[in-house]
Amino acid sequence: MSTDDGIEGLSRVVVGGKVTPEIIQNYTNLIYRNRLEILYGYKYIKNKATKEEYLRIKEYYKQIIQNANKFYDIVIVDLDKGLDDSMVREILSISDIVVYNIEQRMNMIEQFRNLKENQEIQQKNNIVLNIGRFDENSKYTIKNVSRYLGIKRDITQVPYNTLFLEASSEEKVADLFLKIRNVSEQDKNWAFVKQVKESVEKIIYKLQEVQMRS
Repeated sequence: MSTDDGIEGLSRVVVGGKVTPEIIQNYTNLIYRNRLEILYGYKYIKNKATKEEYLRIKEYYKQIIQNANKFYDIVIVDLDKGLDDSMVREILSISDIVVYNIEQRMNMIEQFRNLKENQEIQQKNNIVLNIGRFDENSKYTIKNVSRYLGIKRDITQVPYNTLFLEASSEEKVADLFLKIRNVSEQDKNWAFVKQVKESVEKIIYKLQEVQMRS
């Protein structure tokens, strides 16, 4: 992709004070026409931005998200670990819901519990815990994790699936779901598709629930 795409290209407009909801679309990459677009962050650009460039644009992240929210029905922000804590908290504070992703490992489950107990932003009633690469044979079942964390609901899962793992590493997830979204119950990927659909529906329901309360 070109350096004119994504955050790097959009940052020039933002710094110039010309950002509008409609302009953001010019710097996105199309996934599904009229359905889904993605604005790439610095780490996806071949000529990786310097620390100075990140510091220059980070103060506009919130403004970009708020403008995008005026143009799109739903804005999903993938918070990279490279972002500093203050920026993460600022973005979480304006989010309707937060989907917190972990795997079936005790240290990650414990980390989530510590965050939920000790950080004010995590104590809000807008958190959905998602367990990725879920293995139904693990002792860390939804029931056990729910009991340990004291969460009665708002837990979703994405089962481990070889095709999904490969598609993720090859940046072909969109193509994969187009290919397998209508598989029959006899297909080996049917359980994966069914569970992902149920998880997405739970997240959408949670979003609607939070928005109705606000």
